[in-house]
Amino acid sequence: MSRCFILCSCIVLFAQISKSQEIDWSANTSLLGGIGTNDALPFWFYSTTENRWGASSNSSALAEASVNYPLSENASISAMVSVYYRDDVLNELQRKELYARFRNTWLEASIGAFSMVNPTAPLSATNKNIIFSGNTRPMLGVLLQAPTPLEIGNTFALDWGLGHFEQNDDRFVSDTRIHYKRLGLWVKFNTNNKVKLQIQHFAQWGGTSPVFGELNDDFDAFVDVFTARRANEIQVEGEILNAVGNHLGSYLLDYYTETKWGGFNFYHEHLFEDGSGSGFKNFPDGVWGLAFQPNKSKWIKGVSYEFITTKDQSGPERPDGYFGNNVYRSGWSYEGLVIGLPFIGYDSSLQINEVNSPIFNNRVQVHHLAASGSVKNFSWLLKTSFVENFGTYRQPFQPSTKVRYHFINVRYNSEGWGQIETLLGWDALQTVDDNFGIGLGYSYQF
Repeated sequence: MSRCFILCSCIVLFAQISKSQEIDWSANTSLLGGIGTNDALPFWFYSTTENRWGASSNSSALAEASVNYPLSENASISAMVSVYYRDDVLNELQRKELYARFRNTWLEASIGAFSMVNPTAPLSATNKNIIFSGNTRPMLGVLLQAPTPLEIGNTFALDWGLGHFEQNDDRFVSDTRIHYKRLGLWVKFNTNNKVKLQIQHFAQWGGTSPVFGELNDDFDAFVDVFTARRANEIQVEGEILNAVGNHLGSYLLDYYTETKWGGFNFYHEHLFEDGSGSGFKNFPDGVWGLAFQPNKSKWIKGVSYEFITTKDQSGPERPDGYFGNNVYRSGWSYEGLVIGLPFIGYDSSLQINEVNSPIFNNRVQVHHLAASGSVKNFSWLLKTSFVENFGTYRQPFQPSTKVRYHFINVRYNSEGWGQIETLLGWDALQTVDDNFGIGLGYSYQF
């Protein structure tokens, strides 16, 4: 069965109010249509795109507008609203981003629904965040963070973030809250070598369970969640063994070096759910990446290889069960999609089952390669992923299944007449027929 979709996204207008200050308005418009040979589009057409279209959508449209108002030379306030329509999803017409933001040299404060995608890692399978990969649309929340790392002398710089999010979707525990924080330290050894060390922590807490009733959401509970401390949340054997709420975290080692050939970047993001993972008993789980940006290539802008594994999970005796949870049964998801690693298998209909988890595949091993470049007015992006799925420790796949996801995106900028875009996708699937897709788009900015 053929599937087609149309993506509409939006503009950039600039209006000057006075000679001393100006307000920047922005918008953009584009159309994208495509077809797939199966009921679903190819994997990389829709994954980690903030749900701009559904896996089986026939059409999608996105409209957005933004405004920026400078308060001074170093401070400004801004706002953005974007709305999209996609068919063949649970809620076809939704807001994407809707936020207001204040920014100066040391603080960025955002309130509303805003993107958390890392814009500096387009080649990464996770957008360089295994927990918050941009696989779902933005959630409502508040975020305080450093706009840029705060320099401490010539060697060190400090990055930080503190946020709160609300999960307002239809889920097993309604009105679940998410606590978020991160702390990162940049160390600059010399002009050619630097490294970032970061820890980030997420926790689902509060809400109303159909089984256990109201879960603790007072200030004491927040302190317990913030510190990941053991406390009495509910009387569920084994559930309070680690800490109140459903916790996820990661360590990041991110090393950069400049050579005469170009810039190399080695990184490892280590995933953990509890004390065993934070103590590296689940090693080597996480993302291992190597990227290269050549200095003198006319065609290639960057290449990247990632090895991703979630097989260990601290062993089969008491596995960590990544992205799932017994109390917060919908797990690390939003609107039926996994928030983190996009290769995780999720079926929201299973959350009502007292035995099975909606996470039916969280033990994966992935080899992911990507490259991008440009020549004259053409730019291109290539992704290919070799994935082996093992199911879960409780319900393993016997035998494991192997799939391959391939994707090519080519864009042509006509310099004044807009941009033409072509998408090609091929999913080589072991248990069903292969899936092919093609898309063609046009965008214009003014």
